[in-house]
Amino acid sequence: MKRDGQFITANLNLHRFKDDEDNTVYFEGSMQDITESERIKSELIKAKESAEIANRLKSEFLAQMSHEIRTPIHALLAFTNLMKEEMNEHLEFGTEENYEIIDSAGKRIIRTIDLILNMSELQTGTYEKVLKKFDIYKDVIRRLNAEFTTQAEMKGLKIAVKKMTDETYLIADQYSVEQILSNLLSNAIKYTNKGLIEIIVSRNQADKLVVSVADSGIGISEEYLSQIFDAFSQEETGYSRRFEGNGLGLALVKKYCELNDASISVTSKKGEGSTFKIVFN
Repeated sequence: MKRDGQFITANLNLHRFKDDEDNTVYFEGSMQDITESERIKSELIKAKESAEIANRLKSEFLAQMSHEIRTPIHALLAFTNLMKEEMNEHLEFGTEENYEIIDSAGKRIIRTIDLILNMSELQTGTYEKVLKKFDIYKDVIRRLNAEFTTQAEMKGLKIAVKKMTDETYLIADQYSVEQILSNLLSNAIKYTNKGLIEIIVSRNQADKLVVSVADSGIGISEEYLSQIFDAFSQEETGYSRRFEGNGLGLALVKKYCELNDASISVTSKKGEGSTFKIVFN
């Protein structure tokens, strides 16, 4: 206690001195006032707890709102397609294009909501991974190749798959692995105007499974590479940006890689394309 009556927090160090007969002769020690450092420590802990609560509430709010938005959007798209089918023979010139715009916009909203939901699950710790053995080439890559080929062909692009190893089995969470490659392929198509997109499956010198997604697109500037996996980050921002998106795709890819004990790296050159490489540990 101080002279003014205030209590303090202190570190007390004592040393006992004894005589030859093991009797205590005297004590010697020191005391350090740590009241201020303990107060700062307590405030930091409270601030950290408040930030964690706020982050969890934000993620839970986003998840709830995403569910509330996605359900009516699905209903609107379903009824819009029904109307289009029923009126197909009576559609005036240009009307069909309007339906396609509605469908495209609706799917864009749903994709954004799905990304937000997935990110919210990871941030709140509610995502439950299911580890199992599967063939990443047969069970994931071939199916995604078929799924994205049509989308690529609409832009005049080609997707090529190179299987450079027969050992393509993996123990991981299949859903999140699919999301990793799906997001990378979607980005490759979005940012490539001509040329080729390659999916390469191989083994490195340590016999670890490696999957690379390479494109001949617009590439990424060296300055932006360090931010590429940050949430809501995009190289082009503002109303003048050329590409749609919310900047969540690659942030989600990074988190899903961590979930599966995988590392991801990117090499890119502006105007020449990008290569994303995932190494499964």
